[in-house]
Amino acid sequence: MSDPGSNPAAKRIWILLGAGCVWIIILIARLADLQLHRSEEFAVKAKRQQERTIELPPRRGAILDRTGEPLAITASVDSVFAIPSEMDGPEPTAKVLSDILGVPHAEVLRKLSDRERDFVWIARRVQEDLADRVSARKLKGVRLIKESIRRYPQSELASSVLGYVGLDNQGLSGIEFRFDRAIRGRPARVTVLRDAAQRYYAAPGRPLRLERDGGAVEGAALSLTLDASIQHIAEKELMEAFQTYRARAGSVVVMDPYSGEILALASAPVFDPNRYGEFDPEFRKCRAIADVYEPGSTFKAFTVAAGLETGVIEEGDVIDCGGGALTIGSTTIHEHGRSRYGALPVGDVLAFSSNIGSARIGMSVGRTGFFKVLRNLGFGKKTGIEIEGETAGLLRDVRSWSALTLPTMSFGQEIGVTLLQMARGYSAIANGGMLVGPHLISEVRYPDGRVEKMRRPAAERVLSEKTAETLRRLLQLVVSKGTGKRAAVPGFTVAGKTGTAQKAVPGGGYSRDRFVASFIGFVPADTPRVVIAVEVDEPKGKQYGGDVAAPVFSAVASQVMQLLHEAPHPDESRTTPTTLVAELSRSAPVLSPILTSDLVPASTRFRRPSHGLSGDGFPDLSGQSARDATRTLALLGVRVRLEGSGFVVAQEPPPGAAIEPGTWARLTLSLNPPDEEPAAPAFAPEAQNR
Repeated sequence: MSDPGSNPAAKRIWILLGAGCVWIIILIARLADLQLHRSEEFAVKAKRQQERTIELPPRRGAILDRTGEPLAITASVDSVFAIPSEMDGPEPTAKVLSDILGVPHAEVLRKLSDRERDFVWIARRVQEDLADRVSARKLKGVRLIKESIRRYPQSELASSVLGYVGLDNQGLSGIEFRFDRAIRGRPARVTVLRDAAQRYYAAPGRPLRLERDGGAVEGAALSLTLDASIQHIAEKELMEAFQTYRARAGSVVVMDPYSGEILALASAPVFDPNRYGEFDPEFRKCRAIADVYEPGSTFKAFTVAAGLETGVIEEGDVIDCGGGALTIGSTTIHEHGRSRYGALPVGDVLAFSSNIGSARIGMSVGRTGFFKVLRNLGFGKKTGIEIEGETAGLLRDVRSWSALTLPTMSFGQEIGVTLLQMARGYSAIANGGMLVGPHLISEVRYPDGRVEKMRRPAAERVLSEKTAETLRRLLQLVVSKGTGKRAAVPGFTVAGKTGTAQKAVPGGGYSRDRFVASFIGFVPADTPRVVIAVEVDEPKGKQYGGDVAAPVFSAVASQVMQLLHEAPHPDESRTTPTTLVAELSRSAPVLSPILTSDLVPASTRFRRPSHGLSGDGFPDLSGQSARDATRTLALLGVRVRLEGSGFVVAQEPPPGAAIEPGTWARLTLSLNPPDEEPAAPAFAPEAQNR
């Protein structure tokens, strides 16, 4: 055999064979490296090239009322997207899509002409009929995909409470904003496929893939304390008053005084959260928590509460109203409508809404005591209700009060409140003296089945049971014989207070033609089921709370009683007697001049009658004020029954009759003393701060 090395041809063959073997070895090694060591890396790269993942907004949880009625839900609608690389030419497609969807042609053409983009939205969350028309055209490179959209099936109902959701599925106001993290859920992801030519496609029989990794997509559902039926009633009656009186705004609160549950929270004007972009931002406010106003005479209930709580007055006391004027320094405070009350029992101070009587009571309590009671009742602090946008109101520190602050605050000026704060304060009167936390959220239901009950802070005692019980009786007089007669509800006793507050104007002072009319009360008066607060801002034509707000209260309350299956009580449909019994003995307390050092009006000092005490029998009390007459008889150990208000025009027993232990006297009063010409009607029309 010849030596291969001596044969050039054989040598070349061996070289080629050797090179081939080396190449095969290298190729095998390379393949092994790719298949065994770097397979995962290339699989990821291939997936990245072949698939495109699109993140879709998550499905929001529902919002339900206390009965399970849906107030906010999530529906599925079609959105239109395009794959420019699949199209032969963008111009024809752009024209068709523009005509169907109403999107500007130039905008659609710009999106479709961008070949570098592998996914573009054309129109999101389109109407069903438009989606059907797009699908029917079978446009190359145009696809439909399901997205979720927030729907409010009852349109305007509770819209200021619920809020609304933006295009990116984020809550922008109300409960939707406050609880966005809980009800928004986790994003969904859709995967679309593309071939080697980078064209997108859906495999036959294989829909676009929805990925739900990482947990459930749908958010938690919220159950509210609101009752959709009661909310509808409150909104309907409020809107009727809003439109009738061409008001600037208004609000109604319906609240359970024991639990703090909000049954209705209505605002006017209203908006449709399904079309929130079409409405002015002022329409979207929850006014009961956002608008601060001077409450006027509805605040007098808390002034009397402070007087009773601190012991400076009792239910049977008579308050000197100074003939309708109170001068402090260079300023004179008058009654509404220039009424001239001489002396009024405490109940009539509320019933006839006396500014001077309220100022006297507040001044007797004193700055520190009055501030403490108001602070305990929650004024100047947020209630903590679960909606963004709540304001704390305005209750200035005592150190910044002027000489006029205490008397004017006593009848509802120089203090800023929200309607919800007022409703909570009246709830404390209704429930026996406990301050509860108003709330809207009952429970949170998670997709995994968990149910979270919302925890509430414990109620705090802010008034004694005796004070609350007394106020419940006194506030009934406002409806039975005073300024709140139009708040009456047939078959039920009603307790409450009217308010007609002048609005403050920039630079100081008060407007002569801009008012806030209000009525706040509860029903039934002795065993309250609901507290209802009504406020109408700047009504036209009529301005008084007794004319504008009280009828709204009556209409809402009567329907709510039916919904709550509260049976009317025939014995409660009668009018409460106008006779006020004041049992005054020698030791009975009187309204003492416990005033701040800079507020000591001389008219509060008791002047002992100079006549009528000389004989052994009953004195002649004719012409005396109610306060002077009752004090005179108290010194004689006589108990008094008062009928009416003002000055003594008749008495029983007559002058000179014998006085025996335990004797009762009946005094008939009139606002016009016998020796004067008529100065004001016995029941004056309501006016400023009444």
